[in-house]
Amino acid sequence: MSDLVIANGLVVLPEGPRKADVVIAGETIAGITEPGTGRGERVIDAGGRIVLPAGVDPHVHLLVGFMGQRSVYDFESGGIAALRGGTTAIVDFALQRRGGSILKGFHYRRKQADEFVTLDYGLHQIITDVNKDSLAELAQLRAEGVASLKVYMIYEDDGLKLEDGQLHALMQQAAKDDLMLVLHAENAGIIERLRAEAVAAGHTHPRWHALTRPPITEVEAIQRAILFSEDTGCGVHILHLVAQGGLPLVEAARRRGLPVTAETCTHYLALDESALERDNPHEYVMSPPLRSLDNQAALWEALKSGVLSAVTSDEVSYSAAAKAMGAGSFATIANGCTGIEARLPVLYTLGVAQGRLSLQRFAELFSTWPADIFGFGDRKGRIAPGYDADLVVIDPEARRTMGKQSDYGDIGYNPYEGMELTGWARQTVYRGKVVVEDGKFLGTRGQGRFLKRGAPRRPQIAPDGGAAA
Repeated sequence: MSDLVIANGLVVLPEGPRKADVVIAGETIAGITEPGTGRGERVIDAGGRIVLPAGVDPHVHLLVGFMGQRSVYDFESGGIAALRGGTTAIVDFALQRRGGSILKGFHYRRKQADEFVTLDYGLHQIITDVNKDSLAELAQLRAEGVASLKVYMIYEDDGLKLEDGQLHALMQQAAKDDLMLVLHAENAGIIERLRAEAVAAGHTHPRWHALTRPPITEVEAIQRAILFSEDTGCGVHILHLVAQGGLPLVEAARRRGLPVTAETCTHYLALDESALERDNPHEYVMSPPLRSLDNQAALWEALKSGVLSAVTSDEVSYSAAAKAMGAGSFATIANGCTGIEARLPVLYTLGVAQGRLSLQRFAELFSTWPADIFGFGDRKGRIAPGYDADLVVIDPEARRTMGKQSDYGDIGYNPYEGMELTGWARQTVYRGKVVVEDGKFLGTRGQGRFLKRGAPRRPQIAPDGGAAA
């Protein structure tokens, strides 16, 4: 007899959704059987519900400080929030301090996480200094299970930005050591000039955050990254793509067979630039900024066609008080918003329930493709025998209106306040155990594991504009 059976649900399998039982033995999926035939020590009746591969969120910032503020979530609480939202694996970030060792930054982040983390995790390594010594560390970093390097093309004042010469040299070495880049793609020169002009003119309202980051700042940086990828052979994943002008660049690169992928984030699919005219506009300052409704529609089409390969949270849990501390000027507001828990219901409601995405495409964007791209695809992202028993059972009928208290923990605001969402997680199964049930965390601190990641498997775009793995 198996340990757990998820019975009678509409199971989203790699070949498509069908009613079935998912049979779990230990930490893995033992088999998929006809509805009602699975036998186990515990049987959860998922009749009328949808069973999905649990989420993989490859873009989160837990236990982070930026622009003078600290996040509410650490690896314990942020992991719980993720599990409540049906996500069982994340990729966070380790920081190389400028002038310091890459490996030292990686090992320090492991120490911050391992004792506390409540779900499986990997790390992108942020690179801030490229020199002979740091490049020599990349092979060892890869041997320790890191598959991706994070680069900022902006934020020089925060010690994060890489200049083009450093970026190109890094990509040359990364390609040799089987590492890819994840890229914050914005043109620093244009943004810095426009910000300085706006501040000098007394334009401090949060709307100026968007006005000083026009779409060209994203589009140019994406094009530059693709050119560098083509020249060096280094794979590139564009983080939080918003500007619709970047979409044809990514599509063309992928159709040429370049190792290029891109994501967008739930907040860009749910919100537009009009949020910067609300009573609390500082809560909607993020980089890149919110853009127009037409731009948002283009993102949805790119998800449907497979041009975009993931929807991430870009989680950064600044509290309402922390966001308000910089509200006197757009230039001092801590960039970013929380969303690790809401990723599931936001994407399901606006995507599946509103007819923009098929259930299959939803599962691919929420779980399968991010697992593949970021080296988890041999064990996560699919409901199939031999895979980790990481599942989420969602109720497509349950509806909740988002408010200030919707998130786990004391954040104090929610960017989706007032939205009625469905597709909520009833049970989250992590490594064969129910760790969240009806919002209650049943697991333990430190139950998560660091996962060494394999090589990427990038989804291919089919000739008709669809996508094929």
